[in-house]
Amino acid sequence: MIRITSVGITMIGALVLGAMALAQAPAPAAGRGGGGGGGRGGILAHNPANDNKPFDKHDLNGVWSRNGSPAGYGGGGTCRDCGDRGYSNDVPPFTALGQKMFDANKPSYGRNLGSPEAAAHPEEHIGRRRAVPPANGTDPYQSCNPEGIPRALIYPDPIEFIQLKDRVQQHFEWGYQLRTIWTDGRAPLKDPDLPRWWGYSVGKWDGDTFVVDSYGFDERTWVDHFGYPHSTDMHLQERYKRTYYDTLELSMTIDDPKVYTKPWVSQLKKFRLIDQPKTIEGWNGLIEDICAPIEDVEEFNKRIRDPAGGVLH
Repeated sequence: MIRITSVGITMIGALVLGAMALAQAPAPAAGRGGGGGGGRGGILAHNPANDNKPFDKHDLNGVWSRNGSPAGYGGGGTCRDCGDRGYSNDVPPFTALGQKMFDANKPSYGRNLGSPEAAAHPEEHIGRRRAVPPANGTDPYQSCNPEGIPRALIYPDPIEFIQLKDRVQQHFEWGYQLRTIWTDGRAPLKDPDLPRWWGYSVGKWDGDTFVVDSYGFDERTWVDHFGYPHSTDMHLQERYKRTYYDTLELSMTIDDPKVYTKPWVSQLKKFRLIDQPKTIEGWNGLIEDICAPIEDVEEFNKRIRDPAGGVLH
């Protein structure tokens, strides 16, 4: 049997223990409407020291992060005005199918299901107040499946934007995953035969806003880590706007009539530019933060993860 490496143990342990901690601790106060509800850290997305730095509003290149730590990575909370770790607390009513899909998803993030803490926050949608231990959860990323979009955009770890002649690539540190947004003028693929984890995305400029339209998502991914569902018919629109040298804003809209009775607009999210991202031993760039499902993961789950959730083998 292949032996899991120390790096693999660290990665899997961080995933499980991080989820356990979030399932046992209250979530940050939920933002209402299109704004508010940012992280608990002291860092803001925009640093006034950069007020006079010139920038091209059509240049998205660089490493951007919503993380509240100075280095801009490490999981945890978001910067103070960057929005929280969910898509939005203003959730439209579900359709009958949407409610069934929502009930089937068991997240390990948010306030504990049935806890006094959950009962004390009725202003939060129930999706943020139903966390279970990871051993009892159904989070697809717990088994190292791709996060997909928009969930990967919301997670507070760095994303490198790479603008090329015919595409924009988003390289995510969490999972070390790559997404392609085509800008070569092709039409959106609205009803593909083969849904994909990252969907099919095209982008274009509308003035100073970069607009991305995506279709054809694999419905096994979640909208965010609270387990909100979507169908293969979801249309996701992202609108990016660089407002300062060091600040990128993102608003999103989900249109998925199979799951939600009306379009769902996201909370405004902000990213801050990380000029010199440093990782191990001063090496500049993204950490290779891969969830690697090698054979011993099953044994790790039986010995460590499952007993932590009361599941004994």
